[in-house]
Amino acid sequence: MIREFDITIVGGGHSGLFLARALAGQGWRLAIVDPQPVAAAGIPADGRNLALVRSTREIAERVGLWPFLAPVTCPVEAVRVRERPGGAGLVTDMGDLDGLPFAYGVEHGALRGALAEAVAALEAPPRRFENRLVGLERNGRVRLLQLADGSRIASRLVIGADGRGSRLRELAGIRLDAWSYRQAAIGFVVAHQRPHRRTVYEWMRPEGPLALLPLPEGRSGVTWVEPEGAARRLVAEGETALLRRLAEETEGLLGGLRLTSAIGVWPLGAQHARRYVAPRLALIGDAAHGVHPIHAQGFNMAVADIAELAAALARAARRGEDPGGADLLLRYERARWWANQQRIWMTDGLNRIFSSEALWLRPVRSGAIRAVAALPPLRRRLARERMWLV
Repeated sequence: MIREFDITIVGGGHSGLFLARALAGQGWRLAIVDPQPVAAAGIPADGRNLALVRSTREIAERVGLWPFLAPVTCPVEAVRVRERPGGAGLVTDMGDLDGLPFAYGVEHGALRGALAEAVAALEAPPRRFENRLVGLERNGRVRLLQLADGSRIASRLVIGADGRGSRLRELAGIRLDAWSYRQAAIGFVVAHQRPHRRTVYEWMRPEGPLALLPLPEGRSGVTWVEPEGAARRLVAEGETALLRRLAEETEGLLGGLRLTSAIGVWPLGAQHARRYVAPRLALIGDAAHGVHPIHAQGFNMAVADIAELAAALARAARRGEDPGGADLLLRYERARWWANQQRIWMTDGLNRIFSSEALWLRPVRSGAIRAVAALPPLRRRLARERMWLV
């Protein structure tokens, strides 16, 4: 038996769930394929945390997601950056924009739980297949998906939201440009003695950036980048040594620290699919692109993909058009590929400049930060362009 759908989303993580909610009410027969069971609660805190920028909140509001996300987020009202070893500093607050938060800090697991809850609350949630994709074929006006249990799905459009190691991208034969930074991010969440004041604190260090992101309940998320070997040695020393070193690196800013999540270590690299679309197939989020965490771009880039694709599909639904039409998919690719390529270059360049130990770059880095700090119009422009560093 072959089950038939208009749109099938491969991947039920953050991007897949956000997209499912964005497509709700358009009239498509939707399915999600993901081997992991969905859970609206009880997702463990794995140490990862991220910032949802202003545009992501606006998109979430349009698709009815923000009421689910707001309770698990903390507004970011200021950003304080310090460069090492030069000591240049930069402070940006809401006054540099329009008095509204720059972004919203959230734990990875809490975001997943809120998105799952929002999709489960739909009057007609997508049909979910807890299974693994193993095969992909073209058959006229549909794509045929072969699942690990032998079942098959026919879909007029298949959307890959299955992460950096996307199986759908591989099966579609879409090539990838990828590189490693030879760095790793240590991620965890801490409770602390002093308030975070809804402020991102970041230290730009030759080893890699270290950022504290405000989270609900007065806690902070830590994203700490080091050369990969050094990161693993730090974690291997144990919780007490790690928190002591964090207090030193952050100049005792938050007072006493207590771990409230697992500690994770993730090797860092970047990648970009050479194409986002193939016949009756599109990629979004990490399946299409992956960036360094220096600039809080990853999931926010995914949400911009989702907004573009969902808007195109809404127009197709109103006009009675094919959701997998070639013109629709090519317009999506043109709108998002180059925009994402620019973000990848930007994050790559920032990381290479601030992580370099070249002596001649030190005055350049310090001078750039001092120039931004001294020129309010430039600071406001960078804030509008989401060019604050996290």
